[in-house]
This record gives sequence, C-alpha cells and structure tokens, in this order.
Amino acid sequence: MKRIGSILLILLLSIATCSAAAAYPYGTDDPAVQSGLDYIRSCQHDDGGFAEAGRSTNPGTSWFAVMAIVAAGEDPHNWRVNGTSAIDYWRSAPDASNPEGTAELGKMVTLITAAGENPRAFNNHDYIAELKARMKANGQFGDFTYTTYWAIFGLASAGEDVSLPVAWLKKQQNEDGGYGWMPGAESDSDDTAAAMMALVAAGEPADTPAVTQAIDYLRVHQMDDGGFNYGGSSSSNAASAAWAIQAITAAGEDPATWSKNGNDLVSTLADLQQPDGSFFWTTYTADNPCGMTARAIPALLGKPYPILPGQATPDISAPERSATAAPETTAVPQTAVSTTGPVEWQPITITDDYGEKVRLETLPVRIVSLAPANTEILFALGLGDRVVGVTDYCNHPVEATAKPKVGGYSTVNIERVVAAQPDLVVAAFGNTEEVVNRLRELGLTVIALNPDSVEGTLHDIRLIGKATGTETEAERLAASMEARIDTVKEKTKDVAEPPTVVHVIWYDPIWISGSNTFQNELITLAGGANAFPDREGWQIVTLERFITTNPEVIIVNSGTGMGNEGVDLIYRYFMNEPRLKTMKAIQHNRVYIIESDIIDRGGPRLVDALEEVAADIHPDLFDTKTKQEIPVAQSPGFGVISLAFAFLAVLLIRLKR
Repeated sequence: MKRIGSILLILLLSIATCSAAAAYPYGTDDPAVQSGLDYIRSCQHDDGGFAEAGRSTNPGTSWFAVMAIVAAGEDPHNWRVNGTSAIDYWRSAPDASNPEGTAELGKMVTLITAAGENPRAFNNHDYIAELKARMKANGQFGDFTYTTYWAIFGLASAGEDVSLPVAWLKKQQNEDGGYGWMPGAESDSDDTAAAMMALVAAGEPADTPAVTQAIDYLRVHQMDDGGFNYGGSSSSNAASAAWAIQAITAAGEDPATWSKNGNDLVSTLADLQQPDGSFFWTTYTADNPCGMTARAIPALLGKPYPILPGQATPDISAPERSATAAPETTAVPQTAVSTTGPVEWQPITITDDYGEKVRLETLPVRIVSLAPANTEILFALGLGDRVVGVTDYCNHPVEATAKPKVGGYSTVNIERVVAAQPDLVVAAFGNTEEVVNRLRELGLTVIALNPDSVEGTLHDIRLIGKATGTETEAERLAASMEARIDTVKEKTKDVAEPPTVVHVIWYDPIWISGSNTFQNELITLAGGANAFPDREGWQIVTLERFITTNPEVIIVNSGTGMGNEGVDLIYRYFMNEPRLKTMKAIQHNRVYIIESDIIDRGGPRLVDALEEVAADIHPDLFDTKTKQEIPVAQSPGFGVISLAFAFLAVLLIRLKR
C-alpha cells in the first residue's frame, strides 16, 4: 500500500511539475518576469528613457520598455530616475515627442494610451489628428504594410474607427496566408504576427479567414527549435518568437502548445533569458538585451499589442483546428569543391580587422561568407568554386545566389555554418562578437572583417587574397580600383566650390548618411561636400531640417539594399512630395538613384559607386550615358499629409528588422 501511495505521489508531483513548467501565461510575480523587469530598470537613464549599455536613450528601446512596464501591471509614471519618469522622457526628448515617421507616430499614440493619458492632448499635440492626416483615401497609412498596422495599433488603442485601414490591410494578405513589410513583399513571420494583432485589436474575430490563414502561415514556419525567425535561413530569435507568441495569444490559442521536435514556442523564448534577467537575441547573441527583454516580457505575460492599463490576457486554449502540415526540414546542401590546385601553400598567420591573429595551416578550400561584401570579394578573386555557404542577402554576383544559405547578417544560423564543414569562415562586424567567438569555440577558423573606409576595403581585399592563396589576383584587383579612384580625384581636384550633397537611405522618416560613413567618403572623393557634416553616422533628419539645408544634389538609394523589393520608392517620394518642390535639387532635376548594394557594401563595387556619384555631382567632368528616365507614378494621399507634421524623428525600428 505504501508503494502504491509513493507511486501516486510521484505521479502527482510529476504532473504538477510539468504543469508548472508549461503554465502560460506567466504571472506578474513570476521570477522570470520580475528579473526581466529589474534588468529593464537598469537600462533607464536620467532623462527617464531607456538604452542599451553605453548608448544614449532612444525612442525605440524606450517604447518597448514602457510596453513591458504596462504589461506587468506597473505604472510607467512611477518608474523614475532622479525624479524623472519613463513618461517624462516622451514629453521632453525632441526625438521622442515629435515623431517624424508614420510608424513612429502610430507607436506614439499607442504609448500614450498605454500610459493612461490622452493622445489628443499630450505635449500640446493632437497625435490622433496628426496620425489620421497620414491616411490615404484607400485606408493605407504611409506607403507600407508595416506603417499601416502601426497606425491601426495606435488608433484602435484610442478607440478610433479603423474599419477602412483594416479593410486595406486584409487585402495585403499573400496567398500563403502571411504578410510582408510592403504590398507584394514576401511574407515573413514578424509582419504576419503584427498584422494579426492589428486585425484582432481592431475587432476582427479570431475565426475570420484573415486571422486563421495567418495562423496557418505561422504554424508552417515554426522552426525546428520551436522558435521563429524573420525569414530566409536566419536563426530563430527572441524578437520574432515574442511577436509570434503575442499574435497566437491574440488569436485565442495557447502558444505553449505550439511545439516542434519537442520544443515548445514559449519555452524557446524563456530559455533565452540569462542569469541577470536579460534575454539574448539568439542562442549565442546578446544583441540589444534591453530591447529584447522588453519584447519578451509582454509575450510571456500573454499581452498582445496594443497594450493598455489593466488589459486582461485573451482567453486561450489549445487549437481545435487541425494543424497545417509543415514542410519537411531541408538539410543544408553540401557543395563539392576541388581539394587540389596549383597553389603551393605554406602555413601563414594573418591579423584580421579586430587584431585577432589567425593561423591557416592549409589552403582554404571550403569557405563560408557571412556578409554580402565578403562574398563579392571572394567571387572577384575567382574563389566562387570554393564558397560553400553565404547569407540570405548575398545576391552578387548572380552565381552567389545558388550557394547554400547559412542565415541572415545579424542572425547567423550557426548550425548551418557548421554543417557546411568550412575550413575558413569570413565574418563581418554585423555578425556580432558572440557569433564569431562561438564559431571559434566550435573549432572553426574565422577571419573577421570590418572595412570602415575605402582604404579599409582595399586592405581587406588584399587580406582575403593572402588568406586564400590569391594574392596576385587581390593585388591586381586592388590596384585597378586604386587607379580608378585616382582618376576620379584627378578630374575633381580643381573644383573650387564643391556642391552640397546628401545621400538618403530612407524617407519615412528621412535617414541620411552623415560623417564617418562610406557614403560621406565617396561624396568627398567625388568632389562634393556632405550637406549634413554635423550628423555622425546614419541618422534621421527632420523634414524641416532637410528643406532648410536645401542640398544641391540628392542621391537616393534604390529600394532597400536588401533585395529587389521597393525599387525607386525613395526617388518617387522626393519627386512627389509637394513640400519639397521648392528645393534646388528638385527644381534642377538633380535627384539621382544609385543601387543600394554598390554604395552600402565595402567590396569591389565600391569604386563603381564612386564613379557614379562623381558623375552625378559633376556631369560636366565625366562622360556619362544618359540615365533612363524613370516614370514617377503619382502617389495618392501625399497631398493630404498634415502640414502640422512634427519635425524631429525617432529611430526607425522597421529598417532594422
């Protein structure tokens, strides 16, 4: 009898333990939640805002922090540093209180309502009116899907009618049930989850086709480790997992029941939490831990966006519908390479861009590239046959697109890298130190590059040549590039007054290349002067500042620099926007398009970008072919954007996806 009682006790304890481990949503008193909140508190600065260690406060991190605070049932007004609250930051910081971008304005409204305040009378602004002024006749906000769902979040949180933008959003659903970041873009888990939450927040029933089809899309794209990524072959990450958990919860399902290979979604996110309470970005990467933690807390608490004070967790249950069959996992293709060649190899030690001494005992014949610029260098040196893995964004030359994929740029899939069996990995700054160190811990030989200038690019070409036995080819390529650079400098050396030039990488809000960037150096070498020398790195400028600066030449990126979607969107904005019509560059037809990939990558085509920029700035000094005229489609709705636009911008989170 005692034995039976013992067995029953063990069974009961086992059941209780399993139930506790799988309990979802978490309670606000859960140690994981409390330690996460403690970590977020450590990120708060004297101005009330939040930032990663060593960085200045910014609206992006601060927005997610406030959402986590409210989700946990706390009042952000009571989160104070030296008497300044988390909400005071949004009243006083110019880049927070005056959002320039459409998505940022939607976030602002959402934040104000989350704080229990009135978005029609906050900071002497009627943010609702400002947001509504950006809606087009068809219900779209801005030019994108993401700008529209952020607007829906904001307006729905304030109890405004969103029937028209909801109708527009439904029409953007792709055949696979997912949503992309802009109309017609490939579906991804992040945008699908956000669109789902926006639809539910607007009052769409969870069983409406738009929601159920989106759920099916997410189910198909859950990864083998139970998490989600933003697309391609990138590794799963905390942000994508959090979005998915919140969307699934909003749809009335229990994300803890979403399991793949025995790994459930909620546990996959929870396992990314560290002893200090922060959450890693990926299994090996601590990228933006304050922001990742602030994303994770609402997800674990079962609070979808928009989050409101006292918001209850949606009723959730295990799915009643039969699960959509997920595609079979595809193994990383193995690329066969020649292991013999004419190169006589002597072991060498080289020093990479981070001062790391790397020993190469044998000639590398299986190379993985973790950045598009690295891939372009490898192929330019004739090493394409040795490349056995590239990132999702390695699109040049065309032969590179056929190579096996090993993840994204900042979300390297370490398992795929290892499976490619490389004897050399060429990494880059954006891969993060944690990923590079992890690859080295696994016994892989890694060279990390970080070309921060034209000279740095030439150095890296020669470095790769030395590391791969192609020094002759590398010297030939670098010397050719140097000769072309000298030709441009010779032609522009007598320019007395360099015209002012701006390089624009995005427009909602306006992002420009300031000092200490590749683009600034190219403008200078091409005989121009950066119109925004006081802005360091890539920064947002207000529309007002842009207009008053009035650069003589405007050079805009084509599309997004991450593929072919959205080509010429930026150019069309500048040619269509009524408030820019008086600018010199617009009036004199001095707005030029440059391919994003050639001006944003530190590779062999950087000199192509220099020559193109020089010809744009000084057409009288260079023999140029007439550029094909680009028809400018009139974009409905630009004319109704309110002239009461706020003039300082918040950091653009979407372009960092």
